[in-house]
Formats: sequence, C-alpha cells, structure tokens
Amino acid sequence: MSENPASAAFRLRPLHMLAGGLLWSLACSAILLLSLWQAERLETFHRDELLLVAFTGSLLGWLATELADLAVGRRLSFRWRWPLMTVFLAGATFAFTAFLFALDYRAFYARWHATAFSIDWTLQFLFTSASATYQFLVIGLRLYLPWAPLAAILASYLLVRRQR
Repeated sequence: MSENPASAAFRLRPLHMLAGGLLWSLACSAILLLSLWQAERLETFHRDELLLVAFTGSLLGWLATELADLAVGRRLSFRWRWPLMTVFLAGATFAFTAFLFALDYRAFYARWHATAFSIDWTLQFLFTSASATYQFLVIGLRLYLPWAPLAAILASYLLVRRQR
C-alpha cells in the first residue's frame, strides 16, 4: 500500500517551516550583530537580550509569512506572490520584534503602573506599548538596514519558489 503524496508533503511541511524560520532568524540575528559591530556597540550589556528578541521576532515573522503564503496558495502567480511575501515577511518580522520589545519595555515599567485592568492601567499599558513600538521604529529598525531588506527579498523568493 503506497502512501498518499499529499499526506507525506503535509508531514514534511512543519520541518520546512521550522528550518526556514531558523535560517531567517539566524540571518536577522547576524545582521543585528553586524550592525552592532559596525557601530562599535558589540560589547553592550544588552547584546544577548537584543539577539533573543531579534531571533524570536524573526522566527515568529517567518512562521506568520509561511501561513500567509499557504493562505494565498496558488491563487496568485509567482509574479505577485513574491513581492507580497517580501512585504509580509518584512512587516511580520518588524511587528513581532516590536511586540516582543514592547513586552520587555512594559515589564520594566510595570512596577510603576496602576492596578491591573483598571482604566489607568489600560491607558498606561497602551501608551507604554505605543512608545516602545515607536522607540523600536526609530532606534531599533536602523540596526537592520541596509541588509535586512535584501535578505527579505531573497528569503521570500526562496519561500515562494519552494511552494511552486
């Protein structure tokens, strides 16, 4: 009795997703390290935390992009899926990394916030998260430039090409 090729492909899919996510996360972490080295900030005492946030945010961004590509499926041609997935990969990586940065930022300022789930707490939570996201946009995003957009173009090309 032969196995259905579709079920075999479905079983291998999580491994491909995880392998792609790990490679994307390693690439983003390497880009962050390169930027810190170029700015002569490699010895910063927050380096390990920065790498963990970048790695995890990139991994979540990749997994979200894989799911988005599965949702788009074969409805779009390669010509449209590649730029769409490039933008989605860059945006999802940024969004998840900014979210993790905001959670860390929020954890630091939580000791001065009001009682949980009160109106004051809600406002403090929203404004702390918004300011952390803005701070990541202004300060953290430049650590990924100029190499991350090029890596996103290449990674999304490989992702979409593999799905054909």
